[in-house]
Amino acid sequence: MSEVSCKMVRFVKVCCLIACFIPLGSVFGQNPADGLDRLQRLFETNPRKAYQELSDFLGQNPPLSLAEQAEATFLEGQLLMEFGLYNEATTKFYEAERLFKMMACTACLANVYNQIGKLYYKTKSLSEALQRHKAALHLYEEEQDIQGMARSKGLIGSMYEKSGDYTQALIYQNDAIKLIRGSGDSTDLSTLFENVGSIYEDLEKYDSAERYFQLAYALNIAMGNKLNMPGNINNLGDTRRKTNRAGESLSYYEEAIRISQELGNNYLERSATVDLGKAYAALGDFEKAYEQLAKARKLSETIFSEEAARQLATQEFHYEIKEKQQKIAHLEGIHVFETRIRWLLMMLILTLLGLGWGLISRQRLKIRATKSTLRKQEELLEINERLIQTEKENINLLEARMAAEVGAQQKALSAQTLHVIEKNEILKEIQSKLKVALEQDPKDQRKKLRNLMKQIDANLGQDSDWESFKHTFENVHQDFLKNLNCRNPALTTGDVKLACLMKMNLSSREIAATLGISMESLRISRYRLRKRLQLSEGRDLQHYLHCL
Repeated sequence: MSEVSCKMVRFVKVCCLIACFIPLGSVFGQNPADGLDRLQRLFETNPRKAYQELSDFLGQNPPLSLAEQAEATFLEGQLLMEFGLYNEATTKFYEAERLFKMMACTACLANVYNQIGKLYYKTKSLSEALQRHKAALHLYEEEQDIQGMARSKGLIGSMYEKSGDYTQALIYQNDAIKLIRGSGDSTDLSTLFENVGSIYEDLEKYDSAERYFQLAYALNIAMGNKLNMPGNINNLGDTRRKTNRAGESLSYYEEAIRISQELGNNYLERSATVDLGKAYAALGDFEKAYEQLAKARKLSETIFSEEAARQLATQEFHYEIKEKQQKIAHLEGIHVFETRIRWLLMMLILTLLGLGWGLISRQRLKIRATKSTLRKQEELLEINERLIQTEKENINLLEARMAAEVGAQQKALSAQTLHVIEKNEILKEIQSKLKVALEQDPKDQRKKLRNLMKQIDANLGQDSDWESFKHTFENVHQDFLKNLNCRNPALTTGDVKLACLMKMNLSSREIAATLGISMESLRISRYRLRKRLQLSEGRDLQHYLHCL
């Protein structure tokens, strides 16, 4: 491994050690699901404490799952709505709606729509609230959620009642009652009976109103639902008072006042006290009527004081909520920053690991490739050396064979040349003897001898073995005759023979003997050859022929 790779590995190890000491936040907090269930139950009894604990819960726990985040946001919206912080509640409900859509939780989304409908009724308009409740009903119908359908229909009926459309209000409320009765769960049934009774009371159908109020009362008694009892009993008193049975209504109003006092609900107590005064006035007992109205006035003052105190407490709590939200936002910012730093460092470590591994792998591949290249080069060098050695051996063998052939051909050429020389010498000897004989023979033989001498003279310069000599010469001196003819195609056979003998480095005496001519004739033949080869004056003929 190279020095660079070793340094890279050491650096990555240091980064890993640094990553081990990065604060991961409160990873080991409580189970978020259990905490949310407990806060939901606490909301029903102590909303203020529930909100405080929810703020602490969101600040201390690790990142929530999508479902837990949606539930926590929805619960926070309900609490803010309970405190009268409608703008903040609207924001949370919208966020919960977005999260539930991401979860594709239809029932959860329908529940959010109903809460938004209640909020719109207080902050916007009946039509927008009605639209949200109908959207919730549609989702519950898709899920075949009977309880959800009943609640949505009850809320829709209430919206129609408040808008004055009593026909539609009765239709939806009665549908809700049928659904509840069919489900076997009568938890919300008393509220629906109360709603139908109120509609009939607004329509001045007091008999029907009294019947539904009585059904609600019986159901509240059976279920021990004391919270709904004061309003329920007060409604029973109203139906009697409005049907000229003021005397019967007194006991209902008094019972409603008693239960309201037990519950500490000044609003219900004041309402029952006002209605009790109206009953006494209907009976003509104006003194008691005035007495009840005075009590109602004191209750109103108490309610006003409590409302002022509640509003002040709400403002203080609103300020506390803002501080909590800022703290949560700060903690979330820290958590997001830590998370980003952690992810960035992890990505950096992974990148460095990848780079280190890449460098190491690349170095290994480079070394492996270098070794492979060297091995191949060594093999190629070895093969080349073998080829060169083989080629040298072949060249040596070829040179030896060619040298042997050239030697043999030179011997043959020399033998032929010697043969020609000997033949010419014999012919010269015969010629000399014939000359002597001519001088001695009679005149009748002289003519024949002269003819014989002429024939010998004519054939003395001819070589019967020329073709054989030429063939052997070309084997030894390749392309010489071809190059010579290219220089001057008009050369005679005698010129060619002279050039060949000079190429063989024969002496002038040997050339003259071979050609069968005198030294003077040889000199003339040399001069004639120079002329035909067009050699300049001073240029050596022997050297020229050796260069061909």
